Amino acid sequence: MTLAIADTDILSTFGKLGRIDLLHKLFPKICVAPAVYRELGTAERLGFPWAKAVREAVELLPLTKNEVKEVERFAVFYHQLGSGEIETLVLANTHHLLCLTNDRQAKAVCRTLNCSYLNLEDLLRAFKNKGILTVATLKHLIEQIEEKDRTRIKAKDQILKE
Repeated sequence: MTLAIADTDILSTFGKLGRIDLLHKLFPKICVAPAVYRELGTAERLGFPWAKAVREAVELLPLTKNEVKEVERFAVFYHQLGSGEIETLVLANTHHLLCLTNDRQAKAVCRTLNCSYLNLEDLLRAFKNKGILTVATLKHLIEQIEEKDRTRIKAKDQILKE
């Protein structure tokens, strides 16, 4: 079983659609860094209806003392990333977890660290390739993501054809 750690962006995309269950079909256990858990709590307090269900669907992975030091080091080198992305990358790297992120800069750091990751398009492909969603259902999901998350799926035609 592949263990995954997700950032807030990916979780909010599926949370807004009420489809966090799709991520659990690929990854029975989805971890989050403390900063991501706090971001979800902030979203919940601000009244975002999806945040509570997402917080309940993930497992908080605390930082060790050594990981806190690594977070501080990363913050200096990767100042363009937020605390959620930095903590997620440190935990992914130290625990050898698959990182779920759609953040362009976080993906670049993953490549630098040789840390495996899946972005939104990769996840959509996986739903299709593993038989979790039919092409028609996947097409509808992509339309919902584009509308509710205001995210453009550049490779949607390719994903649906593959």
